[in-house]
Amino acid sequence: MKLPVLLTTFALAVMSMFASNNGSTCPTSPAPSLLAGMRGATDNTTRRFSSTYTALTNCGSGMTKKEEREAEKQGSDIPTRCKGPGGYSIYIYYSACSSHFSVEKGDASISLSTEEVGWKQKRVEWRLADGKPFAVIMRTYDYSGDDQCATGGKITGESLIVKGLKGFEHIDETIDVKSTPEPNVKARELADKGYR
Repeated sequence: MKLPVLLTTFALAVMSMFASNNGSTCPTSPAPSLLAGMRGATDNTTRRFSSTYTALTNCGSGMTKKEEREAEKQGSDIPTRCKGPGGYSIYIYYSACSSHFSVEKGDASISLSTEEVGWKQKRVEWRLADGKPFAVIMRTYDYSGDDQCATGGKITGESLIVKGLKGFEHIDETIDVKSTPEPNVKARELADKGYR
């Protein structure tokens, strides 16, 4: 007995929505708030992905001159800081025979790679969704090592690493450059897939 009443009530409600009497105040299209919700659902699947790059040459330390002088007095190596988008920076710290790369923003730090002191990288790529960075792509090298350092000796391999930034830490991929056709394209695809 309740089902016919519910069906009748539903039918009347639908008919009243599409009524076209002169005195009708019922909308003939979805309410603006409903449209906004529908647009929001579509926007998540139509993100605009792009790339921007940060050169790793001619970067400063990110320290004041006074801090640099103090570090030199204490025998500390002065780091390299290369500004990236969205407040992120690539920091390169040095040890006796290696260079340590990380992405930093505020207190957050994401380790990228350890390379030789005379590192070969010239730039890093940032993946952006609607202009906001969510991942970084960097070329890294494997070394045969020598008596003094694990990052010494001949280069034995080359990869692209894809690392997610804050909120996208699940993005963590490595692409072998020599065995992957168009490795840069593949790295971007993996980053974008991880975003979705």
